Amino acid sequence: MSTSSSSPLTQLASACEAEGLTARNGEKIAAVLAAQFRVQPEDVGILRLENESLVFVHPAKLHDVGRIPLNNSSSAAVRTLNTRRPEIMNNFTKTKHTSFFEMVDVSGTPPVAGAKTSKDRLTIQKLMSVPVIVTGRAVGVVQVCRKGATLSAAGADFVSSDLQKLVSLAGVLAKCFR
Repeated sequence: MSTSSSSPLTQLASACEAEGLTARNGEKIAAVLAAQFRVQPEDVGILRLENESLVFVHPAKLHDVGRIPLNNSSSAAVRTLNTRRPEIMNNFTKTKHTSFFEMVDVSGTPPVAGAKTSKDRLTIQKLMSVPVIVTGRAVGVVQVCRKGATLSAAGADFVSSDLQKLVSLAGVLAKCFR
């Protein structure tokens, strides 16, 4: 990864280090990550550990929807945090996972009459999930997904170089999670 591509994220991470990870800087961070992986900002999930649960910082609409307890065995984010291992799931609909949060429309666009159902529009087909590690401790998770009505409609598979890039970017963001 080139220095120039990480520069905006490095600057954001430094800026949010002082104030912590807020919805406002989470939105800015998600926009930078979305550009890196050619997805929409709402396709980036930033979760932080709070009181034995994971809580969404971004998308902000998911913050008040609920928490994901660390004993939730069907949550990809919890698995990532607990194992501290990055993961690619290019057939996410076939993976046992908590789908409650997928029911919330985070797109910010109003439904169009006659358009595909929101479920088709919101289905996560492909997902990368990486832990955020601070001084050897997992303190959060960053996820990037591709959504679509079908696996092929969601776009290209994530590859190992994508996952390596996200791991690196999560390392840059670690200072925000302190």
